[in-house]
Amino acid sequence: MKYQYSGPMSGVTLADGQEVMLCPGGEVELPEAHDYTQTLLALGHLKPATQLKQTKAKESSNAS
Repeated sequence: MKYQYSGPMSGVTLADGQEVMLCPGGEVELPEAHDYTQTLLALGHLKPATQLKQTKAKESSNAS
């Protein structure tokens, strides 16, 4: 699943060997059920990218 990351610049190697760079404001694809993903969600460092796109679309239509 794609997420928008808002935490500090970081990198992580998941248990399956996948290396992921986490850049503030960037999109990242992480497994939804992974413990690390759940931790970042709980800390507020991740938001589902689809949720952000919907929010931006609403803001754009309200500004018109």
